[in-house]
Amino acid sequence: MTAKRGQSRYLLGFDIGGTFTDFVLLDVGVGTFWVHKVLTTPQDPSKGALEGIRALLAQRELRAGDVAVIIHGTTLVANSLIEHRGAKTGLLTTQGFRDILAMGKEQRYDIYDLFLKFPEPLVPRKWRRGIVERIDRTGQVLAPLDVEMLEREVRGFVAQGVESVALCFLHGYANPAHEKQAAAAIAARFPGLSVSTSNEVASEVREYERTATTCANAYVRPLFTRYVGGLERAFTDAGFTGQFYLMQSSGGTATPQVARDLPIRLVESGPAAGALAAALIGHQIGRSDLVSFDMGGTTAKACLIDGGAPTVTASQEVARVHRFKRGSGIPVKAPTIDMIEIGAGGGSIARVSSLGLLKVGPDSAGADPGPACYGRGGHEPTVTDANLLLGYLNPNYFLGGRMSLDVDAARAAVGALAEKLRMDTNAAAYGIHSIVNENMSAAARVHIIERGRDPRGYGLVAFGGAGPLHACAVGRIIGAPEVILPIAAGAASALGLLIAPLAFDYVRSYPGLVDDLDLTKVNGVLHEMEEAGLARLAEAGIHRKQARVVRFADMRLHGQFHEITVPVPAGELTKARLPELKAAFAEEYKRVHSHLYEGVPMMGLTWRVRVEGPRPEVALSHDPRTSRNGDRPAGDPRKGERHAYFPGHGFVATPVYDRYKLPVGFASEGPAIIEEHESTAIIHPGDAFSVDARANMVVKLAKR
Repeated sequence: MTAKRGQSRYLLGFDIGGTFTDFVLLDVGVGTFWVHKVLTTPQDPSKGALEGIRALLAQRELRAGDVAVIIHGTTLVANSLIEHRGAKTGLLTTQGFRDILAMGKEQRYDIYDLFLKFPEPLVPRKWRRGIVERIDRTGQVLAPLDVEMLEREVRGFVAQGVESVALCFLHGYANPAHEKQAAAAIAARFPGLSVSTSNEVASEVREYERTATTCANAYVRPLFTRYVGGLERAFTDAGFTGQFYLMQSSGGTATPQVARDLPIRLVESGPAAGALAAALIGHQIGRSDLVSFDMGGTTAKACLIDGGAPTVTASQEVARVHRFKRGSGIPVKAPTIDMIEIGAGGGSIARVSSLGLLKVGPDSAGADPGPACYGRGGHEPTVTDANLLLGYLNPNYFLGGRMSLDVDAARAAVGALAEKLRMDTNAAAYGIHSIVNENMSAAARVHIIERGRDPRGYGLVAFGGAGPLHACAVGRIIGAPEVILPIAAGAASALGLLIAPLAFDYVRSYPGLVDDLDLTKVNGVLHEMEEAGLARLAEAGIHRKQARVVRFADMRLHGQFHEITVPVPAGELTKARLPELKAAFAEEYKRVHSHLYEGVPMMGLTWRVRVEGPRPEVALSHDPRTSRNGDRPAGDPRKGERHAYFPGHGFVATPVYDRYKLPVGFASEGPAIIEEHESTAIIHPGDAFSVDARANMVVKLAKR
């Protein structure tokens, strides 16, 4: 990466998580980077983030004006949807379809649950209104838009305090004329009202998903607009004159204006950056097939890195009634890096279930009050408390010594749980640790196998504040041959922010049998989306010759319900080139489903275009001897030893190493504890570990 995006050579990425906010400052001139970590401030996440930025820059004796680019990953959108903490939102749809949000898909996500619940619609029925207008599935206007009725309903919304409106007319993907006409009328007469239209947010088939996504975008848009505006003002006041970008769920960055218009595309902002960091590490070490394992304080995420890049899916779910049950949430049609979220983090709470069994998560103590050992008022036992009692964590070296952990508070919390289970406190602590490992492993294994992959052929790249603590155990359970622990693993997601290209994703449904498609229409749709993306890049100062354009189609066999996404050949689609498209579908279909039914017509539904700028080239030269403050400690990497628990061995005297003093080529065997400022790695007995030329620690897992 060069500093062409600004006048300075410094880039700054910060990722706000549920428990910690991570920062990475990169000097692109030499490739050296520095990391920082602070507790998230839940009431106002930007407060902790801004304080952390000031602290990191002060450590390097830099000012905000010395930074060329700031890139931000955030959980604000996801949290707003989960907590129902958005704007008062109204929905305007075609008359007769106001209850689409309540009807949903009429599918049960758990056929055996007699008390099944779905999330409450983000827009209550009193603010859902039908407007006279009608367009058919081919885009033909059957009834004109009743503008007077539209204005009357919006006037009523405003009188009731509605701040944001979602426009989603029937078949708006086929012809957006009425949505555009309605948006223009609202803007002219009610200029202070936020408006989201389905043709801009999710121009796709399936009314429920399209309406739900548009409403979700409208729901969070006012809050997110204020949030981004506040950050921009704070950066300007601090003297920052560079460029500010935000991370999208798809793995590309967006300008603040695009983020304001389409905040729904930032739901998985932070986790997406982690997957990119794992892909970068794989590229550097020559491994294209990896599993990204990101465990923080609140959740863990697993993502398949296949062929050197994470897979991007077309949809996701948010605000689930049962957080880890697919189908129990609000569907969101937005490009997202395909990963699984697991209710397991350092703050995951342990308790005794109604059956008298030990249960861990999915709820978390978060940053406030946090685990009992944080000394901030928490009293329930968590994974971090258990790890402290097992000897894995140094109570005087948490966050590099900037935060002390209270061992007595952890023992009291876990001890109270142990009494209920009628077991020893240490046994309860290891029970918490092992159960969370099994939960994460089971979810990760299913995620990998569902995508037709064998986890035994994939190395595990572990990061996040808690990832290195659990990685070797998780890797062994899923059958991975090795675990890769990058330097500064505790803040790797923030590093991923700095390698994401500026990108814009467009989608348009135009369904039909492949052999019967109007290719003139298809080419027109693809060209229109490509030009829109190139225009966005031009606004950011990126010439079209620097752009990369990729195209995809959602396809299925005629009569099926689910689609798969396949690449569309570059250039104009013609009858002579349709076999290329069919061959791509057949290959992907066989990979996913093993067998393709011959003779069944293929159908194309939705066409997608991704336009992205140059991918930043980051040449990292982080010296493992370099500490957080830039000095280079010398001497024996072994800090001492402490007693740590390992199954089959009990508490054993375990060597403790300073990660920053481990030289390239260093090799040893477990048990071992490797400490750095933002995370601690646990190497089990019999596992061999070494430090490669990139300062990554590679652990070869012994078979049990």
